[in-house]
Amino acid sequence: MLDEGTANKIAAGEVVERPASVVKELIENALDAQADEIKIELVDGGKRLIRVTDNGVGMSREDAALSIQRHATSKICSADDLFAIRTLGFRGEALPSMAAVSRLEIVTRRDGDECGTLVVCAGGEPLEVSDIGAPVGTSVSVSELFYNVPARRKFLKTAQTELGHVVELVNRFAISHCEADITLAHNERAIFKSSGSNRLEDAVLTVFGRDAAEAVIPIAGTQGPYKVYGFVSRPSYSKPGRSGQMFFVNRRFVRNRNLVHALDDAYRGILPQGRFPLFVGFVDVDPQLVDVNVHPTKIEVKFTREWEAHNVLATSVRDALSSAAVTPTGLDSLPAAKPIQRPSFALPERASASTPDLAAFRGALAARLEQKSESLPQMEQAAAPDTVPVESLGNQSDLLSGASVLVQARNMYIVAQSPQGVLLIDQHVAHERVLYDQLANMGGDVQVQRLMMPLTLALGRREALVLENKLEDLRSLGFDIEPFGKDTFVVRSVPALIAEKNYEQILRDTIEELTELTLAKRLMVQREAILATTACKMAVKAGDHLSPEEMVRLVAELRHTSNPYLCPHGRPIVVCITNRELDKMFGRA
Repeated sequence: MLDEGTANKIAAGEVVERPASVVKELIENALDAQADEIKIELVDGGKRLIRVTDNGVGMSREDAALSIQRHATSKICSADDLFAIRTLGFRGEALPSMAAVSRLEIVTRRDGDECGTLVVCAGGEPLEVSDIGAPVGTSVSVSELFYNVPARRKFLKTAQTELGHVVELVNRFAISHCEADITLAHNERAIFKSSGSNRLEDAVLTVFGRDAAEAVIPIAGTQGPYKVYGFVSRPSYSKPGRSGQMFFVNRRFVRNRNLVHALDDAYRGILPQGRFPLFVGFVDVDPQLVDVNVHPTKIEVKFTREWEAHNVLATSVRDALSSAAVTPTGLDSLPAAKPIQRPSFALPERASASTPDLAAFRGALAARLEQKSESLPQMEQAAAPDTVPVESLGNQSDLLSGASVLVQARNMYIVAQSPQGVLLIDQHVAHERVLYDQLANMGGDVQVQRLMMPLTLALGRREALVLENKLEDLRSLGFDIEPFGKDTFVVRSVPALIAEKNYEQILRDTIEELTELTLAKRLMVQREAILATTACKMAVKAGDHLSPEEMVRLVAELRHTSNPYLCPHGRPIVVCITNRELDKMFGRA
């Protein structure tokens, strides 16, 4: 049988994964204690210190001493209460789990008590319970997280990465409890402050920035026991991932595939493939109809009537889009909608990033090829030959040597024939590899295009924090970006290579993906990550039609790259069906 200390450390592993896990539990406790002012302080991304102070109801001396014992909770009284949870926390595991893997200090006082209570604990062992002067409320300090579990501590990431996770978490609480005044400070520097106005639109502005707040429309709907409300973005504003989507059930942030599917279903045929709307949605339902006890961190929920929840959300989003004169087209492209009235200070909208800009692609590609010492074969413009030969440009690529381009399949793959067999080349990742090598070889000598009208980016706090740390790297690629007030940046020039494209969308998508890379803990040198991400966003997309000449030039440039077979993210570029494999398929081997 395991000793109590080991058992507590194992239990802590289910609740406390990183500093953000501690912050989550402490904020939930503060909100359950009816706090409307919550202050979060971090040192070194929370690895050295996490302190959460609230103005809630506080605890008595007896409750404070009992709070560090496992499964000691005042939020439920019996097993039946688990089927009607009305609080954010209820298991009584949070404080004991933190105490087991850190040095914990609690200072608390109730209104009416003459003095407060101090509880000190280290490694799960109580060290002190004494009287102390304190304001009404509770302050919990967690220092030296995982000091007694070095195997866990070494897996914590950099302070910037851990801070990013905390910011993402605080954003969720600022949305779900917009009546609370929540502040976050890191190394004594103010990072985030919610409005505390109890207006959801103000919370969206604070968390996602002005540009996003101007692009959202309200949603509302009721069906049976379910009530849905929140905001969703117009198709003119989208993201390359789901980082801008927040689902709340009874004001608890959750992940639920059923709700995600409902949102996707409502947007089907409206956004191009690979683009996602910003969404902040609340589902209110009788607690007896939803189970929040299916995951240790309470982030997953199950509905007793899944289809009704799906239907009310999908219907509410469709109604909102319909009221904004947006209707599904059945095509994977943006629909023709009524012009959206913007404030006078807003910049004019540019073309959608999903629209293939082949003229710009051809011009940029031709200009680059003219600078090469080697000359490519001149194509007959009027002819449509069965095969288009790729000129031999050396022995850098055995597989591509002697290849002839045949056709483009599904507007995604270039089909070519080589002495070894039939080649399938992914046009997007091929172009990504070409651009990556070009950017990497430019060093600081990058051709830039100065903008006649500087571009203003109003970002969310999370994206702004990442961009602040990546400004120099982006400048080396040709983006002249400067801070311009709180979470706002001004762009004065862009790389000449994308000057004729939708450079605003490319830059926004680059910032979005760099933010996700930071939070996803991917191990890549910072500059390499920025080069790879920028190249990916600049490259032609799956679905773009390429002419025979463009395909020839792209394959020719691919053969000059450092690795024609893998893109900077590690995806394959070329797949070869060998002559032997083809013969076996047709019984000729």
